[in-house]
Amino acid sequence: MYDHLAVGELAPKVLWSRGEGFVVNPTLRRLLREGRPYFPRLAGGTALGVLAGVAPLTIIKVTGLLQSDVLIKQPHWDILVLIIALIVGSQIVGNLASYGQAYITAFAGQQMVADFRARMFDRVARMPLREFDRWRPGELQSRMTADLGLMTDALSISLPQFVQTVVTFIGSLAWMITLDWLLAVVLFIAAPIVAWVVNKFNRLIVAGTKRSQERIADLSSNLMEVLANQRIVKAFRREDFERDRFAAANQRYVSAYMKVTQFNQTQAPVLAFIVMLAICAVVAVTTREVAAGRMSPSQAWEFWAATGLLINPMNRFSIFFSDFARAFVGTQRVFQILDLPIEPNDPPDAVPLRAVVGDIRFENVTFAYDDDRAVLSNFTAEMLHGEVVALVGPSGAGKSTIVNLVPRFYEPQSGRITVDGIDIANVRLGDLRNAIAIVPQETQLFNGTIADNIRYGRLTASDDEIVVAAKEANADEFVRRLPDGYDTIVGERGIRLSGGQRQRLAIARAILRDPRILILDEATSALDSHSEALIEDALDRLLPGRTTLIIAHRLSTIRRATKILYIEGGRIRETGTHDDLIAAGGPYADLHAAQFAR
Repeated sequence: MYDHLAVGELAPKVLWSRGEGFVVNPTLRRLLREGRPYFPRLAGGTALGVLAGVAPLTIIKVTGLLQSDVLIKQPHWDILVLIIALIVGSQIVGNLASYGQAYITAFAGQQMVADFRARMFDRVARMPLREFDRWRPGELQSRMTADLGLMTDALSISLPQFVQTVVTFIGSLAWMITLDWLLAVVLFIAAPIVAWVVNKFNRLIVAGTKRSQERIADLSSNLMEVLANQRIVKAFRREDFERDRFAAANQRYVSAYMKVTQFNQTQAPVLAFIVMLAICAVVAVTTREVAAGRMSPSQAWEFWAATGLLINPMNRFSIFFSDFARAFVGTQRVFQILDLPIEPNDPPDAVPLRAVVGDIRFENVTFAYDDDRAVLSNFTAEMLHGEVVALVGPSGAGKSTIVNLVPRFYEPQSGRITVDGIDIANVRLGDLRNAIAIVPQETQLFNGTIADNIRYGRLTASDDEIVVAAKEANADEFVRRLPDGYDTIVGERGIRLSGGQRQRLAIARAILRDPRILILDEATSALDSHSEALIEDALDRLLPGRTTLIIAHRLSTIRRATKILYIEGGRIRETGTHDDLIAAGGPYADLHAAQFAR
């Protein structure tokens, strides 16, 4: 649906012409609008940046004083001390202003990017599944990491340095003089000290960066978990819970990042201060040489004034402009995510769904993922409370679509679906999904404790209720054998547990929810016989009294069904019990014979 354009095609121009005037690019205009809450901090940081850029210009004025007759004819050491004090003072003020600007700008930029990140996460979590299925999870992750990273670099690093560089460049341009590169040799006296300081700071930066990367890894892991478990999040109405969990991890990353920023921004002024002391030594030495008549004042100071204040800014402008262009590309891609549709809020007249019995009816329902091919066509069926309804048929018949329509993961194009006689299109979405639990074929667990994964079914459940649910799901026995029991970390997607153990935890989660409508997607497939027997036993306790929909891939698992719907081509071909359909000798009997003939 969305074109993945090349960087050059996406990169917007900051201004474009319209008639005789200029109009701000929409991306920049929106970025300025979104950034209004952070303008006071950014303005303060910019003011400090101007001060940091102006401070070095005092050195040029000092150069003029050093060339005056007062020092040339006879050294006045009190004046020399004053000049050195001005140099030191201007550098201290400039470095403090530079640090303040960098930290304030980075803080404002990080908070703005963190807000974008949280809003993008909430937007993705609330996207309709129809929209969500059109995106690759890796693409969404890239938008929330790489593209936001472009914005982060521009706001936190390039912008502060750009302000200082522009001010220094403009101020020093009028004082351009001829350079003498041989004087650069005097700066090497600071090399051993610089090397020692760099080594010390590198250790701090490496340690801080490691912590920061660990935090962003946690953040990315949390993101991909929710993206992979989107149906579970929606089925249990955990969008708000996941938003808050993500926000906490998000803030931990911001704190770690700001610590690294402190180290990075402290290193530069410390090194600059050391080099400045070396330049002060040059001032003293060259002044002595001038007094002795071995060097003219202009030869002593031209290198210091011009090289330090002009050449470096000129070399860095191209880097800044490249960073800003890439940041605009990232910003445009971020806004594309923020503009995606989300599941609409319940209208004011939404009907509450209380005391659900569980009678489900499909009335002439037509549904298509694409406009040119209907998966269900005038589909009509009923699943009454207490029934165990098995959906059987070839791949692509529409079985998964049917169960996805019940919790309103998708909306039909025509017809209606009712629960207890009420059209689910008109009921409160939270009430509907609170009455439903899903046990998927591939159990989806979160990287937390066993207790946390069971409690996902009902966040307010007590520890005792979790244990009861685990016992009913035949999970308590294996949980208690683990070293940490219910506090055992299951790993991402439950990787540390076997398939049968993960499936029993999913059943315990459903039991804890105590739903009126239960959806099973072949809960015993791909399991060993022992695990299958334990799960079958747990299901025998879970199913009674509920409306149960089973997507059956193996016919041996549907013998407990009280009703079988054989679906083909989006329509019901046969309805009945297992024995009735076998006796009828229709397509169900053919499917049964083909499977058990192997």
